Amino acid sequence: MKWKIAIFTGALWCAALPGLAQETAPESPQDYAWGRSLTTAASSPWYRVALPDDVYQQSVWPDLRDVRVFNHQGERVPFTLQVQQEAQPAPKEQALRLFPLAASPVEKLSDSGERVWLRSPEGYEIKLEGERINTMGESYLLALPDNVQRQNVTQLQLSWDKPAVNWQGKASLYYSNDMKEWDLMQADAPLMDVASGSDRLTLNTINITLSMVTNTPRYLLLVFDKPQLPVTLTRAVVIENPQSTEITNVALPAAGRALSQDKALYHWASPQPVTSISLSLEEEGTLPVEIAWRSGADEAWRPLAKTVLWNLNNQISEPIPVTVGNVQEIQVTTVNAHLPKVVPQLTGLRPGQTLIFNAQGSGPYILAWGNKAAQSVATDLDALIPAALRQKHAPESLPEAWVGDEVKLGGEARLSAISPIEQRSQWLTGLVWAALVLGVLALAWMALRIWREVKEKA
Repeated sequence: MKWKIAIFTGALWCAALPGLAQETAPESPQDYAWGRSLTTAASSPWYRVALPDDVYQQSVWPDLRDVRVFNHQGERVPFTLQVQQEAQPAPKEQALRLFPLAASPVEKLSDSGERVWLRSPEGYEIKLEGERINTMGESYLLALPDNVQRQNVTQLQLSWDKPAVNWQGKASLYYSNDMKEWDLMQADAPLMDVASGSDRLTLNTINITLSMVTNTPRYLLLVFDKPQLPVTLTRAVVIENPQSTEITNVALPAAGRALSQDKALYHWASPQPVTSISLSLEEEGTLPVEIAWRSGADEAWRPLAKTVLWNLNNQISEPIPVTVGNVQEIQVTTVNAHLPKVVPQLTGLRPGQTLIFNAQGSGPYILAWGNKAAQSVATDLDALIPAALRQKHAPESLPEAWVGDEVKLGGEARLSAISPIEQRSQWLTGLVWAALVLGVLALAWMALRIWREVKEKA
């Protein structure tokens, strides 16, 4: 019997050795789920191509490790991925001089309209005439500093002490160069300060653009919609965002649905390294929300932001920064409100990437992606284009390869493919289990044989 077991074990090892010793076969286009043809016009050692949106949405891996370029002979060619993202200069705050204004009684003009005088304790006096004067509330004069970079100003940020009660209101913003003629810059901008338990939600910014107005403004006039407010302004600043090279982002719409009257769920097919998300309301209004995220359907929810979504006067709320890494699902919960009939649309932004490849072999080339078993093979730019050659062959000036028609490749089965390392691991696991089963059978046979011998002697 021992010689039979030895023969069987040897046969088992012989069967397993090919799986353990096999070399990794060269990759081919059929190892990937999807592909698009690449058309090259000008002759060049290298080409660059902007990845189509399908690559970001269908790639198995967030870092795009399963992206490849193959030549007409089916051989993989060297390539690199360049993220089109540069460091942004930090925003800069510029404090404004703040003067509360007292309004005189409204005067009826002989023709049409009304007039009101706004005066500050410091002696500033402003005259406003128009048809909506009787709806004016508390007002403040804001003086811009002389050194402010008006072309970079994007927001007016207000500060006040925490109110005793929840507060929501609107404010209109006017601008002037001489405090004589005033023009409207922003009408009915939403502002609020609400609390729910220990949570506090404030909306204290107004989007402004000083570079688009006719006359260079030196003064701003902030007029609230109510004469008596539960808050008093204590500070006002303008936010300067220095101009920089534009970052190319890819917009990835997320599929969303309402879970209840106050909760909505959004998801992408695979985790995405989004840097910001945008939630847009279809109809005009405001919506206080709490936003949570997770990297997978089985992960725990983590808080992301508390903010107010709004759509007023053809303007929508700003995108929400995301610095948490890969995100697959987003949960939006309203605060003291219900979801609108149409669930807000969520779009994620991730940095776009340019692929630069070495034109080895002949074209047409194939851009392929979608393979769970893929490992990262993208090389560094220095290894693809030596630094000594980049003065003549700068990456941004290389000829483009144009993305063409779809190419039928391996299909969705490649999304669950197993890497050679995992295959060898499975071979070893199977071999261990087979050896264990064989050992159990051998022990059982020996026990049965001993039992029979004892029985015969008895």
